[in-house]
Amino acid sequence: MTFGGAGGTMLPMSVKPSWPRPDPAFRAPGTAVPGAIPISPIDPGGSLRPRRLPLPAYPVPAASPGDARAASAAIARATDVLMQVAPQLDLRDPMLPAALRFAQRHEASILPSPILGAWRQRTIAAPAQERNTPWVLGFDATPNSPGYDTPDGIGALWRPRERDWLDRDATGFGHRLLAPIALAENVDFLVGLETDGNAAVARTASEILREIQPRMEADLADCIVGIDPWRDTFALWLLARRPRALARLHPLALAIATRYGTLASRLAGLVCGIRFPFEAVPLVSANAHLGVALWTLDYRPTLLAGIVSFVRSRQAVDGGFADEGQHPDVLTTLAAADLLATLDPTFDPRPTIGWLARAQEPTGWWRALDPEVPWLTAAVVEWLELAERPFGERFRWPAYQRVDLDRKTGIPGYVAFDRLARVFEALPGIATAPVGLAFCDLAGFRDFNGHHGQDMGDRVLRTFATALAEIDASLAIRDGGDEFLVVGAPGRRDLAADIERFRAEWPRRFALEHGTATRAVAPRFVLTILEGQDLRDGRERLGRAISRVKAEAPDPAPDGVLRRLED
Repeated sequence: MTFGGAGGTMLPMSVKPSWPRPDPAFRAPGTAVPGAIPISPIDPGGSLRPRRLPLPAYPVPAASPGDARAASAAIARATDVLMQVAPQLDLRDPMLPAALRFAQRHEASILPSPILGAWRQRTIAAPAQERNTPWVLGFDATPNSPGYDTPDGIGALWRPRERDWLDRDATGFGHRLLAPIALAENVDFLVGLETDGNAAVARTASEILREIQPRMEADLADCIVGIDPWRDTFALWLLARRPRALARLHPLALAIATRYGTLASRLAGLVCGIRFPFEAVPLVSANAHLGVALWTLDYRPTLLAGIVSFVRSRQAVDGGFADEGQHPDVLTTLAAADLLATLDPTFDPRPTIGWLARAQEPTGWWRALDPEVPWLTAAVVEWLELAERPFGERFRWPAYQRVDLDRKTGIPGYVAFDRLARVFEALPGIATAPVGLAFCDLAGFRDFNGHHGQDMGDRVLRTFATALAEIDASLAIRDGGDEFLVVGAPGRRDLAADIERFRAEWPRRFALEHGTATRAVAPRFVLTILEGQDLRDGRERLGRAISRVKAEAPDPAPDGVLRRLED
């Protein structure tokens, strides 16, 4: 495996373990041969790795322009260290795909075949009872590759109130964090390779997925039981952030959301801990996880207002977030900031940017425990880059699955608009935010359909819907027949300009798809800017206004017309 850096240097990928072989007399758990190399060099029976606890919260000055500079510096440090260490990660390191994703985003040249080969070899060579995952999670909560270890060998503990759990079962405690990350990241990695241009790569990825899917489904099924709210919602949040993994495991993700949505509705709309030291305590972390997932899955939107308000109210004075009785930590802060930055226009990300910059290690890493470091560092960088954008660009739409999409056009139907309107009404920040809304129809489509046939008409509808869906920071919806809606992201004020560009491009797009012998059907748009809470009323007003536009422009030019309701 090779990576191409900014200067074009190609670095070799490690193909063997990076740590020394243990004592020949040592027998790792789950291995039959003395001296076999485990994924971690730590003897589970030995002393535990010392842990560095989070520092107490402390007041800081109000957000300032310096936070933007802190974000840029933190991103640069993290990017440098990730790009340096990614080629050195062991092929069995479960965080390797997360590092590769980051490297690929930064234009590194990546060959997936070595990691697929190592995973395939493990699934073939391992005993039958161990063929459930091609990666190894390790025997202790320690780094799986030395490139992201700390110079002094001291780890971290992001949940100090659970110290006794770590002391009793370091391996189980580490797996609780690591297993959901590996599942979401690595399944997403494999699903992406199923369509690779290299037939051997695509075939191998599909074979591995088929073999591990039963175990992946069983792991997620454990999360439906509801015995560990943090772990279960963490797994759900991770899937919500990886569209390809979510699509592959959508039924189980929805089942977890159903379980925790039901539990939350019984407890004032919030997820609470169920065991000491968090028994009956609302968890900032679990509620942030669930809020992101409910929105992504477009499920139980009535819970979102309470979840967003609760998470926002728990921000510490220094910009971080934590569960009850603990100091702010990176994982909880990341989840809370992910929810608020994408669903709350009133959230100011600058204090949290400053907190994350201060929480970064001098070497560039962010660390919650140890083995998650490459994934966590890449995730924090992703959020910092997102936080620098205006809210209209940060806002994320639900990840509509195939069953939610209109069959003819491949975009969401009116039911999705109705649920969207409910969320916009309920979330205080979005309820009063400006939202662009456009209603359109295709002039003469009925005659076009009758003349050219229904199949041709359906193809035109799909072409038009696909083009609408490409407008940035907006959601295209089929209202019914040949009528469509375009909803701009809250805070986005330039929807009209993008629709004008769409109109100018539409005749060429039509000709490219359907030839020049057929005259393009022309779109008629009516657009308005309203508050988020008025989305449904706005749609009704635009629906009446489009009738007037039809009378004014019964046969428009191929690029159609645009009318602003205020005009």
